[in-house]
Amino acid sequence: MPGDSVAIGPWIGGLNTYSDDTSVADNEGVLIENFELDLDGSLVSRPPIVDLGINFPLGVSGNIQLLGYYYAAGGVPYLLGSDGLSSTYYFTGTSWVLLTNTIAASAMVQFNDRAWLLSPVGTVNPGGYWTPSGGFVADANMPRGDVIVAHKFRLWVAPGRGAATNGTRLYFSKVLGTVPFWPIVPDFLDIGAGDGQNIVAAAVYFNSLLIFRTDSVYSFQYTSDPASGVASLILPGVGLADKDCLVAFEGYLYFMYEEKAYEFVNSRASRINDKVPFNALSRTGIYKPYAVSVFASRIIFSYYDTLHVFSLKTRTWTTWRSPLRGAIGKFIELSGTAQNQAVVHSSSAVSTGGSRNAKTLRITDAITTDTEAFQCSLQTKNYSYEVTSAYKRLFWWGADAVFRGQVKAIATPVVFNYSVTWADMLTHTWDELLDYNWDQPMSGTLSIETVRDTTGSGSVRKFVKFLKGLRFRQINFKVVFDTDGSISSAPVRLFKLETYVKAKQRVSKPVT
Repeated sequence: MPGDSVAIGPWIGGLNTYSDDTSVADNEGVLIENFELDLDGSLVSRPPIVDLGINFPLGVSGNIQLLGYYYAAGGVPYLLGSDGLSSTYYFTGTSWVLLTNTIAASAMVQFNDRAWLLSPVGTVNPGGYWTPSGGFVADANMPRGDVIVAHKFRLWVAPGRGAATNGTRLYFSKVLGTVPFWPIVPDFLDIGAGDGQNIVAAAVYFNSLLIFRTDSVYSFQYTSDPASGVASLILPGVGLADKDCLVAFEGYLYFMYEEKAYEFVNSRASRINDKVPFNALSRTGIYKPYAVSVFASRIIFSYYDTLHVFSLKTRTWTTWRSPLRGAIGKFIELSGTAQNQAVVHSSSAVSTGGSRNAKTLRITDAITTDTEAFQCSLQTKNYSYEVTSAYKRLFWWGADAVFRGQVKAIATPVVFNYSVTWADMLTHTWDELLDYNWDQPMSGTLSIETVRDTTGSGSVRKFVKFLKGLRFRQINFKVVFDTDGSISSAPVRLFKLETYVKAKQRVSKPVT
């Protein structure tokens, strides 16, 4: 067998897009898209995102905002969402049903077996509470706002990030059972009043109320009377990008601030995406550019049209993109099911005019009959095989993987220039060379692409060989698998690449 066998992978370090392609660790990749790292070290394809064919009705303006699940007696789930204009709906699993046409609720929390709905700042009609049996009941005294949370038998409301006035104000109700629950003049306290920072979100953290502002985080604690409580600054210079950019998971909080991902525990926040700066292919036409979600032991950071996925099992990063569904916003996970499921929505704005609807999307953490055509891609670092000064010869390479369908393999030598003779150009016309220049008249890249189709071979582990030898000093490899995410073509699982390489000659002259 020509050459020496050199294995590449597994990629247990996950994604690294920060470092130079030559200095990325051998167990990291520079592109890991629509894959995620499994506990056995292999890369496995993500679950598909399916369109349920159930449209959410929109008005003449506004876009869908998913508020969260309300669980009625017996654990029956109702997903609540608003249209961003004037109405709020609930989802039964088969259809969207009008809950109220008096408000487009800005936030929701379940408290005292009711879904409390918050009316946005500046709206005429007040918020209130809803139950499936009793319908929507407005409470004229309930403050308007964008943030609502239940803590110590009270409800807490803040105007939100975009509030023109009283942005640092936190309103609170009476204790549950007191009448009236919301007094005519609600009680409130100010968190860092006058410093120009608004409250963006609030979260219950053990016995404290964490208050996330635009550029700081406070902890508020009290025993029985909020007026005698203490607000302490715990994270200066770190805030929240959006109210939907905060989630809790098993005693930890995860959030996004200034395009950075943080993990919060024990009053400390650690940045976790240093090796994976957030990036996107497109930033236009997206009404909700930022969101953070928890789904089946993953923290998903939605950043424009790209999902940056942090695995809580392996603590590694990958990215997801959906060519069919477009930009994805908030994932609302359904609890208490055998298979982890979440309802999601596109964060691309729906154009005005005519009949306006938003698609209802679902993701299930399992291989089912759900289908979504997408590609799983891996690109390695630039390898010099630890002999940077020598030219090497690649005889052939291959992939150790489980898949059904087509795989595209691309080997790209990294060079500064290469020579072309007149004999090389004899089989080409001038039209074929118009896209290039005299310096490199035949190609803009030296990539060698191989396509293999294994349709019908079964979902078994196989080794696929990619032919075509070439000479290089540095080289990277990329594999792209086609799948629809269903049991007919998934899961795609990549274990490693195998390359057959032999060192040839030393560099003859310095390269500047």
